[in-house]
Amino acid sequence: SDKNMSSLKQHIGYLIDLFYPRICLICGRALQSHEKHLCMYCIQNIPRTQFHSHSEDNIMEHLFRGKVQIEKAVAFFYFTHHGDYRHLIHQIKYRGEKECARYLGEIYARELGAEFFTDIDLLVPVPLHPKRLRKRGYNQSEWIAMGISDFTGKDIDRYLIHRCGTSETQTNKGIYKRWENTQNIFTLGNTSEAEGKHLLLIDDVVTTGATLLSCANTLSNIKNIKISLLTLAIAQ
Repeated sequence: SDKNMSSLKQHIGYLIDLFYPRICLICGRALQSHEKHLCMYCIQNIPRTQFHSHSEDNIMEHLFRGKVQIEKAVAFFYFTHHGDYRHLIHQIKYRGEKECARYLGEIYARELGAEFFTDIDLLVPVPLHPKRLRKRGYNQSEWIAMGISDFTGKDIDRYLIHRCGTSETQTNKGIYKRWENTQNIFTLGNTSEAEGKHLLLIDDVVTTGATLLSCANTLSNIKNIKISLLTLAIAQ
């Protein structure tokens, strides 16, 4: 019966946890059976920005103001150079923790609340360069978008924008170099579905904002478009 099956799955789960304990990606503590990727303590201690409730302190909005027309811009948590949550982004980006990206996307969407998404029509993850996508095997921004979609039911458009230019890493580049490095690296795909829509552009982390700005500038060529921005992390 279903009940026996569910009980068997639970027992197998306990045995796996016993021999191969799942650990919190932040503190390394063994996770309880109801916890995923992070323990409850580390989830509670995420250094949240709360930009959606304190718009006057929203440094994410200040980054883009006057450069591109943005409706709203939010980031889940602060990312400091030596902080634990920087390590978390590193795990998501380079250590295959894509399911954690999805999990955090859903947690953040829940904290923003359904109202934040009422006027959003499409979720648009920032694309990776094809070479990098092949190497990594996944686009972390797409997995964050999947988590947001799990909560909101909004569609994800993976083909609206393509990354065609340089795939050089942005790490350790100055502000001007980052900006220069991201000029004309995005092109539009089929835009007919996006015309007149409100797009939520999604990325993992924003430092200078150069990549997101370039992406938003490309998207703003679509007819009657509105653009909002969401990232998991923002550099302090």
